[in-house]
Amino acid sequence: MQPPHVLALAAEPLQGPDLTRYFLVCAATIAGLIGAAWLFRRYLSGHLRARAAKRSLQVLDVLPLGGKQKLVVVRCYDRSFLLGLGEKEVRSIAELDLASGETPAVTPGGDMRAPFASVLERELVPAPARAARDLREGVIA
Repeated sequence: MQPPHVLALAAEPLQGPDLTRYFLVCAATIAGLIGAAWLFRRYLSGHLRARAAKRSLQVLDVLPLGGKQKLVVVRCYDRSFLLGLGEKEVRSIAELDLASGETPAVTPGGDMRAPFASVLERELVPAPARAARDLREGVIA
């Protein structure tokens, strides 16, 4: 003969967890996370973007050289620098002297390398060598 508490359990139908409540709690949690992400993106990212625009450090141009090496023109306040970026190092190559502190004008659909190439050539190729090359090629300065 079985004890009375075992008989009482056998008489009641077994009930599992309430899946409706479980799915509602999961849906509410996911909706809350999506809402928090939306609020973060709408309000906080706009503030961070505005602060970044006020910074005095700007990347003017990037020229990938292959692999993980790049040449980068960076403006810091009113000075421009040519930096060489490697896999694990950053090296200052030259300070670029743009006439009267102007930034190179680049049209949205235009060739972005033209201003960079001219500034790079002006800084890296000595003036006598550049003049001799221009004479050979018939370029009028």
